[in-house]
Amino acid sequence: MSRVIYANTPATVAQEDLRRTNQVTLVSAEQEGSGVNALPNGVYGFTYSPALPNAPLFATRRFRSYETHKLASGEVLVIGFATPDVAQQLASAPSEITVVIQPEPDDAAQTLVTIPYSRIRTHRQYAAPNQHGFTVTVMPADA
Repeated sequence: MSRVIYANTPATVAQEDLRRTNQVTLVSAEQEGSGVNALPNGVYGFTYSPALPNAPLFATRRFRSYETHKLASGEVLVIGFATPDVAQQLASAPSEITVVIQPEPDDAAQTLVTIPYSRIRTHRQYAAPNQHGFTVTVMPADA
């Protein structure tokens, strides 16, 4: 039996730009594994537990893990990729919507999206590396 080796996808230019815009730095070795709720403001990392208040963040991006930013204000964002239609719905839906986001770009989901924790109504408690996407229900942007 052969061993499966997953290739890690490097950050996109859009992700790097978003990190600069959000003024976040990668979690340090000392901070790794701490829940996003316990981390200082202004950091980002990667997790298999997107949207959990205590999602542990790690410095190394692993196969299909989700980038998470904790802004200087303390607001936490899940970073992902969606289809253009889903990205538009996230930006302008007048009511709750349920969407699927991907941790990295794929054939259909090429548009970078951010979902503030404050908009999340319900979600799966984790995202398994072999699942296709993370399902989340969000409230309207103006709610």
